[in-house]
Amino acid sequence: MRVELSSRLGVCRMNAGRIGVLLCLVISVVQIAAAQTQSGGEPEQSGPYGSLVIRDVTVIDGSGAPAFGPADVFVKGNRIVRVVPSDAIAREESKAEAAHEPKQAAPDRVIDGKGMFLTPGLIDAHAHINETKDVPAEYIYKLYLGHGVTTVRTFNVGNDSPKEMVEVKKKIAANQIVAPRMYVYPFWREADPRSSTVEGANQIVDEWHSLGVDGIKILGKPGLWPDIFQTITTRARKYNMGVAVHIGQDGVYPMNAVRVAADGASTIEHHYGYAESSFESHNIQILPPGYNYSNEPDRFLETGRVWLQADEAKLHGEVIDSLLDSMHKTGFIMVPTFGIYEANRDVERAMTLPWHATYTLPAVMDSFFPNPAHHASYFYEWTSNKEADWAQAYRRWMEFVNDYKNRGGVVAVGSDTGFLFEIWGFGTIRELELLEEAGFTPLEAIHAATENGAKVVKNPELGLIRPGYLADMVLLTENPLADVKVFYGIGVARAGADRKLVQEQCVKYTIRDGVIFDSQALLRDVRDMVEKAKTGKQ
Repeated sequence: MRVELSSRLGVCRMNAGRIGVLLCLVISVVQIAAAQTQSGGEPEQSGPYGSLVIRDVTVIDGSGAPAFGPADVFVKGNRIVRVVPSDAIAREESKAEAAHEPKQAAPDRVIDGKGMFLTPGLIDAHAHINETKDVPAEYIYKLYLGHGVTTVRTFNVGNDSPKEMVEVKKKIAANQIVAPRMYVYPFWREADPRSSTVEGANQIVDEWHSLGVDGIKILGKPGLWPDIFQTITTRARKYNMGVAVHIGQDGVYPMNAVRVAADGASTIEHHYGYAESSFESHNIQILPPGYNYSNEPDRFLETGRVWLQADEAKLHGEVIDSLLDSMHKTGFIMVPTFGIYEANRDVERAMTLPWHATYTLPAVMDSFFPNPAHHASYFYEWTSNKEADWAQAYRRWMEFVNDYKNRGGVVAVGSDTGFLFEIWGFGTIRELELLEEAGFTPLEAIHAATENGAKVVKNPELGLIRPGYLADMVLLTENPLADVKVFYGIGVARAGADRKLVQEQCVKYTIRDGVIFDSQALLRDVRDMVEKAKTGKQ
């Protein structure tokens, strides 16, 4: 879908004032994108089909291999059954016709993929379904699907119990809810008195496994008490459950990243614990005398500044060596979530992202602004020197993650959106951009979001376009290896030498478990939800 914006640009030039032509242009792009409707009257959701063929498409299979095509991809129900070069199919049909053999039955659905690109569905390994009365889960799910995200590993569904989270997962699997495939990892809660004892920890893991829970999310103590942590990981391995760890500052000593990975974490979220693993002149982070862990502006500032105390030689030597050893022994995977902290290095950029006007619900936007009573809304008295320290921390963090990847480490994509001016779906694609900034090639970034994500959720039938695998795919009208921005819901703007700006929405279909979702229809639904919330319509 393309729209020419030259006439809008003329209006911008007359009215831009101090805002500047560029900002006005971006606003115009978003306004026009929001006004578009898709022709053809296709259903928002269809399938799965007895037989589906995507013809003449260029395939990026998720393995890290280069793109190939044109190819025909055959799907039966929720499984990919064949991936064949298009010319081979044509030869088979010609031979059958010459031999007067009966023609095969026509597929139930054929999608013309000529000039398009097919990737595995994206896997977001760090999600929060923060539904409330003002933020419906439908809004979150459609944002994800509209951006090609077909699987999420979530740590909460509103305030649901583990049992209730599993029920949501089952409804999605039964196509009763329009949503990405879901893996549930409830938080290890201090409110449960059993969570602080070895015997109680075993009981909780046993109960969660019996409910169908996929894994456990640990955030600080009591889960990071060394004996409790080892109990959780040992019991979880027995059931092939995952253990995702956010190493809170309250537990990072002695449970730094090296120890947490060695003791059985399946993933470490964010950036915590790595710098602390490298300390040489001290073993506990040096903090200001007035520091208070319960004060979020203090906490989030100093978690960035800890990278400035890291010993970089040890970080890129012994620390990576140990993490790679844990990866080989226990399957440890790194989930950086670069995007969620980006506001710390430029809060004004985060506040003015172009999609907020049309895709961010008012209640969500309000939750981002400074409020001591609300988690991760700490940008009061946030200054340029704090942003500069975080920018320097990013450089060290990104170099570390890229070096880990280059030495064979497995890195997956997680967005942690719903906080810090990052919204669902958009945050996942921003993570791909930031992996590129860190040094990943486009193939490596997509590999992180597909095959590596499948390793996180422990499903060997996800993350690749390969016969026998589950039919989770994304069909795009432009090449994501040239620009991962084509996954964005607002699309991409292209300017030619003629100075004309063209906007294109590139995510055509998101396919989850063989079900085809019209991505643009889903995003149109989201825009309608936001407009109704702003105008007070029900």
